[in-house]
Amino acid sequence: MLVVTAYRDHDHSPLLQLLRLATRSFAVGTIFGVHVRMYWAAAILTPLLAWRWMPGGGAFAFTLSLVVSALLFVVVWSHEVGHIAAGWRHRIRTDLITLSPLGGLAHMNAPAATPRGELQIALAGPAVHLAWLLVFWPLRLLLPEWYTATGAMAQGALLAIWYLVAINQTLLVFNLIPFFPLDGGRCLRALLAMRVHPNRATMWATSVGIAGGALLVLLALAEQELSSFVLLLIGLSCISQSLQERRLARHALVYQHTVVDPWAADPDAWRRGGEAQGRRRPGWLARWRQARAERRAAQRAAAQQAFDREVDRILDRVHQVGMSGLDAREREVLKRASRRRRGAG
Repeated sequence: MLVVTAYRDHDHSPLLQLLRLATRSFAVGTIFGVHVRMYWAAAILTPLLAWRWMPGGGAFAFTLSLVVSALLFVVVWSHEVGHIAAGWRHRIRTDLITLSPLGGLAHMNAPAATPRGELQIALAGPAVHLAWLLVFWPLRLLLPEWYTATGAMAQGALLAIWYLVAINQTLLVFNLIPFFPLDGGRCLRALLAMRVHPNRATMWATSVGIAGGALLVLLALAEQELSSFVLLLIGLSCISQSLQERRLARHALVYQHTVVDPWAADPDAWRRGGEAQGRRRPGWLARWRQARAERRAAQRAAAQQAFDREVDRILDRVHQVGMSGLDAREREVLKRASRRRRGAG
Protein backbone atom coordinates (compact mmCIF):
# COMPACT_ATOMS: atom_id res chain seq x y z
CA MET A 1 0.00 0.00 0.00
CA LEU A 2 2.84 2.40 0.74
CA VAL A 3 4.41 1.69 -2.63
CA VAL A 4 1.13 2.28 -4.43
CA THR A 5 0.54 5.53 -2.57
CA ALA A 6 4.04 6.78 -3.30
CA TYR A 7 3.62 5.90 -6.95
CA ARG A 8 0.34 7.77 -7.15
CA ASP A 9 1.86 10.82 -5.54
CA HIS A 10 4.66 10.73 -8.05
CA ASP A 11 2.21 10.01 -10.84
CA HIS A 12 0.31 13.23 -10.06
CA SER A 13 3.36 15.43 -9.67
CA PRO A 14 3.18 18.71 -11.62
CA LEU A 15 6.36 17.92 -13.55
CA LEU A 16 5.08 14.55 -14.72
CA GLN A 17 1.69 16.00 -15.64
CA LEU A 18 3.42 18.74 -17.66
CA LEU A 19 5.53 16.11 -19.42
CA ARG A 20 2.46 14.07 -20.26
CA LEU A 21 0.71 17.17 -21.56
CA ALA A 22 3.68 18.02 -23.80
CA THR A 23 3.87 14.46 -25.19
CA ARG A 24 0.19 13.94 -25.92
CA SER A 25 -0.48 13.09 -29.54
CA PHE A 26 -3.34 12.50 -31.92
CA ALA A 27 -3.76 10.19 -34.91
CA VAL A 28 -3.22 11.75 -38.33
CA GLY A 29 -3.94 8.66 -40.40
CA THR A 30 -2.46 5.52 -41.89
CA ILE A 31 -0.37 5.93 -45.05
CA PHE A 32 1.29 2.99 -46.83
CA GLY A 33 0.32 0.80 -43.90
CA VAL A 34 2.19 3.01 -41.40
CA HIS A 35 0.30 4.86 -38.66
CA VAL A 36 1.11 8.56 -38.31
CA ARG A 37 0.65 10.45 -35.06
CA MET A 38 1.45 14.07 -34.22
CA TYR A 39 2.19 15.73 -30.90
CA TRP A 40 -0.25 18.47 -29.97
CA ALA A 41 2.73 20.65 -29.09
CA ALA A 42 4.00 20.40 -32.67
CA ALA A 43 0.58 21.13 -34.14
CA ILE A 44 0.20 24.27 -31.98
CA LEU A 45 3.72 25.68 -31.75
CA THR A 46 4.76 25.27 -35.39
CA PRO A 47 2.07 27.56 -36.88
CA LEU A 48 2.69 30.12 -34.13
CA LEU A 49 6.42 30.17 -34.89
CA ALA A 50 5.71 30.46 -38.62
CA TRP A 51 3.27 33.31 -38.00
CA ARG A 52 6.05 35.41 -36.46
CA TRP A 53 7.89 35.91 -39.76
CA MET A 54 4.89 36.03 -42.09
CA PRO A 55 4.55 39.29 -44.06
CA GLY A 56 1.66 41.54 -43.19
CA GLY A 57 -0.79 40.26 -40.68
CA GLY A 58 -4.35 39.23 -40.15
CA ALA A 59 -6.14 36.17 -41.42
CA PHE A 60 -4.08 35.88 -44.60
CA ALA A 61 -0.78 35.69 -42.69
CA PHE A 62 -2.25 33.12 -40.30
CA THR A 63 -3.51 31.05 -43.23
CA LEU A 64 -0.06 31.13 -44.79
CA SER A 65 1.45 30.00 -41.49
CA LEU A 66 -0.90 27.01 -41.47
CA VAL A 67 0.03 26.18 -45.07
CA VAL A 68 3.79 26.31 -44.52
CA SER A 69 3.41 24.31 -41.30
CA ALA A 70 1.52 21.64 -43.18
CA LEU A 71 4.24 21.62 -45.85
CA LEU A 72 6.87 21.26 -43.14
CA PHE A 73 5.16 18.21 -41.69
CA VAL A 74 4.77 16.69 -45.17
CA VAL A 75 8.51 17.11 -45.76
CA VAL A 76 9.36 15.63 -42.36
CA TRP A 77 6.96 12.75 -42.99
CA SER A 78 8.56 12.05 -46.38
CA HIS A 79 11.97 12.03 -44.69
CA GLU A 80 10.82 9.27 -42.35
CA VAL A 81 9.23 7.38 -45.25
CA GLY A 82 12.68 7.34 -46.88
CA HIS A 83 14.09 5.62 -43.79
CA ILE A 84 11.17 3.18 -43.77
CA ALA A 85 11.58 2.30 -47.45
CA ALA A 86 15.27 1.58 -46.91
CA GLY A 87 14.34 -0.49 -43.86
CA TRP A 88 11.93 -2.57 -45.96
CA ARG A 89 14.86 -3.45 -48.22
CA HIS A 90 16.58 -4.92 -45.15
CA ARG A 91 13.36 -6.63 -43.96
CA ILE A 92 12.81 -4.17 -41.12
CA ARG A 93 9.16 -3.28 -40.59
CA THR A 94 7.87 0.02 -39.27
CA ASP A 95 4.35 0.50 -37.93
CA LEU A 96 4.42 4.06 -36.57
CA ILE A 97 5.71 7.55 -37.37
CA THR A 98 5.46 10.34 -34.80
CA LEU A 99 5.76 14.02 -35.71
CA SER A 100 7.08 16.18 -32.89
CA PRO A 101 8.43 19.73 -32.51
CA LEU A 102 11.92 18.25 -32.98
CA GLY A 103 11.05 16.56 -36.26
CA GLY A 104 9.88 13.06 -37.05
CA LEU A 105 10.68 9.60 -35.75
CA ALA A 106 10.16 6.29 -37.53
CA HIS A 107 9.63 3.59 -34.90
CA MET A 108 11.40 0.67 -36.60
CA ASN A 109 10.74 -2.76 -35.14
CA ALA A 110 14.43 -3.74 -35.29
CA PRO A 111 17.79 -2.02 -35.74
CA ALA A 112 19.99 -2.53 -38.77
CA ALA A 113 21.89 -5.83 -38.72
CA THR A 114 25.08 -4.55 -40.37
CA PRO A 115 26.97 -1.26 -40.70
CA ARG A 116 26.19 -1.19 -44.41
CA GLY A 117 22.48 -1.54 -43.65
CA GLU A 118 22.55 1.29 -41.11
CA LEU A 119 24.41 3.50 -43.58
CA GLN A 120 21.82 2.91 -46.29
CA ILE A 121 18.88 3.49 -43.94
CA ALA A 122 20.44 6.66 -42.50
CA LEU A 123 21.18 8.16 -45.93
CA ALA A 124 17.70 7.41 -47.27
CA GLY A 125 16.18 10.26 -45.25
CA PRO A 126 18.45 13.06 -46.53
CA ALA A 127 18.12 11.61 -50.03
CA VAL A 128 14.41 12.49 -49.91
CA HIS A 129 15.27 16.16 -49.36
CA LEU A 130 17.55 16.01 -52.38
CA ALA A 131 14.62 14.69 -54.43
CA TRP A 132 12.43 17.59 -53.20
CA LEU A 133 15.13 20.07 -54.21
CA LEU A 134 15.46 18.58 -57.69
CA VAL A 135 11.78 19.37 -58.20
CA PHE A 136 11.32 22.77 -56.53
CA TRP A 137 14.74 24.37 -56.90
CA PRO A 138 14.36 24.87 -60.67
CA LEU A 139 10.87 26.32 -60.07
CA ARG A 140 12.26 28.80 -57.60
CA LEU A 141 14.89 29.92 -60.10
CA LEU A 142 12.37 30.30 -62.91
CA LEU A 143 9.61 32.06 -60.96
CA PRO A 144 9.82 35.55 -59.43
CA GLU A 145 10.31 36.12 -55.71
CA TRP A 146 7.18 35.72 -53.63
CA TYR A 147 7.26 39.25 -52.22
CA THR A 148 7.21 40.78 -55.74
CA ALA A 149 4.15 38.83 -56.86
CA THR A 150 0.77 40.52 -57.22
CA GLY A 151 -2.28 38.84 -55.76
CA ALA A 152 -2.73 36.85 -52.61
CA MET A 153 -2.96 33.46 -54.35
CA ALA A 154 0.18 34.02 -56.44
CA GLN A 155 2.08 35.33 -53.45
CA GLY A 156 1.03 32.34 -51.35
CA ALA A 157 2.01 29.82 -54.06
CA LEU A 158 5.41 31.41 -54.58
CA LEU A 159 5.97 31.58 -50.83
CA ALA A 160 5.17 27.86 -50.56
CA ILE A 161 7.75 27.04 -53.27
CA TRP A 162 10.33 29.28 -51.61
CA TYR A 163 9.62 27.66 -48.26
CA LEU A 164 9.91 24.11 -49.65
CA VAL A 165 13.33 24.91 -51.08
CA ALA A 166 14.51 26.57 -47.88
CA ILE A 167 13.26 23.88 -45.51
CA ASN A 168 14.66 21.03 -47.62
CA GLN A 169 18.03 22.73 -47.88
CA THR A 170 18.09 23.23 -44.12
CA LEU A 171 17.00 19.70 -43.27
CA LEU A 172 19.39 18.15 -45.79
CA VAL A 173 22.40 19.94 -44.34
CA PHE A 174 21.33 19.66 -40.70
CA ASN A 175 20.62 15.92 -40.83
CA LEU A 176 24.04 15.22 -42.33
CA ILE A 177 25.85 16.85 -39.39
CA PRO A 178 27.79 13.96 -37.77
CA PHE A 179 26.14 14.35 -34.36
CA PHE A 180 24.61 11.13 -33.05
CA PRO A 181 21.67 10.31 -33.22
CA LEU A 182 21.18 12.50 -36.30
CA ASP A 183 21.45 10.74 -39.64
CA GLY A 184 24.98 12.04 -40.08
CA GLY A 185 25.95 10.63 -36.69
CA ARG A 186 24.56 7.21 -37.61
CA CYS A 187 26.46 7.36 -40.91
CA LEU A 188 29.62 8.16 -38.95
CA ARG A 189 29.07 5.17 -36.66
CA ALA A 190 28.42 2.86 -39.64
CA LEU A 191 31.54 4.01 -41.50
CA LEU A 192 33.68 3.58 -38.40
CA ALA A 193 32.17 0.14 -37.76
CA MET A 194 33.44 -0.98 -41.17
CA ARG A 195 36.98 -0.43 -39.84
CA VAL A 196 36.84 -1.17 -36.12
CA HIS A 197 34.59 -3.12 -33.78
CA PRO A 198 31.04 -1.66 -33.87
CA ASN A 199 30.94 -1.09 -30.12
CA ARG A 200 34.16 0.92 -30.25
CA ALA A 201 32.77 2.80 -33.26
CA THR A 202 29.67 3.58 -31.20
CA MET A 203 31.80 5.02 -28.42
CA TRP A 204 33.60 7.30 -30.85
CA ALA A 205 30.43 8.38 -32.66
CA THR A 206 28.53 9.09 -29.44
CA SER A 207 31.46 11.12 -28.11
CA VAL A 208 31.10 13.33 -31.17
CA GLY A 209 27.34 13.40 -30.54
CA ILE A 210 27.77 14.58 -26.95
CA ALA A 211 30.22 17.29 -27.96
CA GLY A 212 27.97 18.35 -30.84
CA GLY A 213 24.91 18.42 -28.60
CA ALA A 214 26.73 20.64 -26.14
CA LEU A 215 27.67 22.97 -28.99
CA LEU A 216 24.03 23.19 -30.10
CA VAL A 217 22.98 23.99 -26.53
CA LEU A 218 25.54 26.80 -26.32
CA LEU A 219 24.41 28.22 -29.66
CA ALA A 220 20.79 28.11 -28.52
CA LEU A 221 21.55 29.86 -25.23
CA ALA A 222 23.47 32.57 -27.09
CA GLU A 223 20.37 33.45 -29.13
CA GLN A 224 17.36 35.30 -27.80
CA GLU A 225 14.88 34.08 -30.42
CA LEU A 226 12.03 31.73 -29.60
CA SER A 227 13.11 29.39 -32.39
CA SER A 228 16.39 28.76 -30.54
CA PHE A 229 14.36 26.76 -28.01
CA VAL A 230 13.99 24.02 -30.64
CA LEU A 231 17.76 24.02 -31.16
CA LEU A 232 18.20 23.72 -27.40
CA LEU A 233 15.92 20.67 -27.28
CA ILE A 234 17.76 19.06 -30.21
CA GLY A 235 21.11 19.56 -28.46
CA LEU A 236 19.81 18.06 -25.22
CA SER A 237 18.33 15.16 -27.18
CA CYS A 238 21.70 14.49 -28.85
CA ILE A 239 23.40 14.38 -25.46
CA SER A 240 20.74 12.20 -23.86
CA GLN A 241 20.49 9.63 -26.66
CA SER A 242 24.26 9.49 -27.09
CA LEU A 243 24.66 8.68 -23.40
CA GLN A 244 21.97 6.02 -23.65
CA GLU A 245 23.63 4.44 -26.70
CA ARG A 246 26.97 4.38 -24.87
CA ARG A 247 25.41 2.49 -21.98
CA LEU A 248 23.95 -0.08 -24.35
CA ALA A 249 27.24 -0.50 -26.21
CA ARG A 250 29.02 -1.39 -22.97
CA HIS A 251 26.82 -4.44 -22.40
CA ALA A 252 25.58 -5.70 -25.79
CA LEU A 253 26.69 -6.01 -29.37
CA VAL A 254 25.58 -3.10 -31.54
CA TYR A 255 24.81 -5.12 -34.67
CA GLN A 256 23.12 -8.48 -34.36
CA HIS A 257 24.23 -10.99 -36.98
CA THR A 258 22.59 -14.24 -38.03
CA VAL A 259 26.00 -15.93 -38.13
CA VAL A 260 28.05 -16.80 -35.08
CA ASP A 261 29.80 -13.67 -33.89
CA PRO A 262 33.47 -14.23 -33.00
CA TRP A 263 33.27 -11.34 -30.53
CA ALA A 264 30.46 -12.97 -28.55
CA ALA A 265 32.95 -15.19 -26.71
CA ASP A 266 34.86 -12.10 -25.56
CA PRO A 267 32.40 -9.23 -24.94
CA ASP A 268 35.19 -6.87 -23.83
CA ALA A 269 37.32 -7.40 -26.93
CA TRP A 270 36.11 -4.14 -28.45
CA ARG A 271 37.78 -2.23 -25.59
CA ARG A 272 41.17 -3.40 -26.85
CA GLY A 273 40.45 -2.42 -30.44
CA GLY A 274 40.83 -4.84 -33.29
CA GLU A 275 39.37 -5.29 -36.71
CA ALA A 276 35.73 -5.13 -37.61
CA GLN A 277 33.58 -8.19 -37.21
CA GLY A 278 33.72 -9.05 -40.89
CA ARG A 279 36.34 -8.46 -43.49
CA ARG A 280 35.83 -5.59 -45.83
CA ARG A 281 34.60 -6.45 -49.26
CA PRO A 282 37.57 -6.24 -51.68
CA GLY A 283 37.55 -3.63 -54.43
CA TRP A 284 36.57 -4.34 -58.02
CA LEU A 285 40.20 -4.72 -59.15
CA ALA A 286 40.95 -7.27 -56.43
CA ARG A 287 37.74 -9.14 -57.24
CA TRP A 288 38.64 -9.18 -60.96
CA ARG A 289 42.12 -10.52 -60.22
CA GLN A 290 40.70 -13.18 -57.94
CA ALA A 291 38.16 -14.25 -60.57
CA ARG A 292 40.88 -14.39 -63.22
CA ALA A 293 43.11 -16.52 -60.98
CA GLU A 294 40.20 -18.86 -60.25
CA ARG A 295 39.45 -19.24 -63.98
CA ARG A 296 43.08 -20.02 -64.75
CA ALA A 297 43.23 -22.52 -61.90
CA ALA A 298 40.10 -24.21 -63.22
CA GLN A 299 41.55 -24.33 -66.73
CA ARG A 300 44.79 -25.88 -65.44
CA ALA A 301 42.85 -28.45 -63.43
CA ALA A 302 40.74 -29.35 -66.47
CA ALA A 303 43.86 -29.68 -68.66
CA GLN A 304 45.53 -31.87 -66.05
CA GLN A 305 42.49 -34.14 -65.87
CA ALA A 306 42.41 -34.46 -69.64
CA PHE A 307 46.16 -35.28 -69.70
CA ASP A 308 45.71 -37.92 -66.98
CA ARG A 309 42.91 -39.54 -68.95
CA GLU A 310 45.11 -39.62 -72.04
CA VAL A 311 47.95 -41.23 -70.07
CA ASP A 312 45.58 -43.89 -68.72
CA ARG A 313 44.41 -44.67 -72.26
CA ILE A 314 47.99 -45.01 -73.54
CA LEU A 315 48.94 -47.28 -70.63
CA ASP A 316 45.99 -49.52 -71.48
CA ARG A 317 47.36 -49.74 -75.05
CA VAL A 318 50.80 -50.64 -73.72
CA HIS A 319 49.25 -53.64 -71.98
CA GLN A 320 47.58 -54.62 -75.23
CA VAL A 321 50.19 -53.93 -77.95
CA GLY A 322 53.38 -53.12 -75.99
CA MET A 323 55.64 -50.11 -76.38
CA SER A 324 56.42 -50.99 -79.98
CA GLY A 325 52.76 -50.51 -80.89
CA LEU A 326 52.71 -46.85 -79.80
CA ASP A 327 53.09 -43.99 -82.24
CA ALA A 328 55.41 -40.99 -81.78
CA ARG A 329 52.73 -38.78 -80.18
CA GLU A 330 51.79 -41.42 -77.61
CA ARG A 331 55.47 -41.96 -76.75
CA GLU A 332 55.87 -38.21 -76.25
CA VAL A 333 52.85 -38.15 -73.91
CA LEU A 334 54.40 -40.90 -71.78
CA LYS A 335 57.72 -39.02 -71.66
CA ARG A 336 55.93 -35.87 -70.46
CA ALA A 337 54.09 -37.87 -67.81
CA SER A 338 57.37 -39.41 -66.66
CA ARG A 339 59.07 -36.00 -66.42
CA ARG A 340 56.14 -34.60 -64.41
CA ARG A 341 56.28 -37.58 -62.07
CA ARG A 342 60.03 -37.16 -61.49
CA GLY A 343 59.56 -33.43 -60.93
CA ALA A 344 56.75 -34.09 -58.44
CA GLY A 345 58.81 -36.69 -56.67
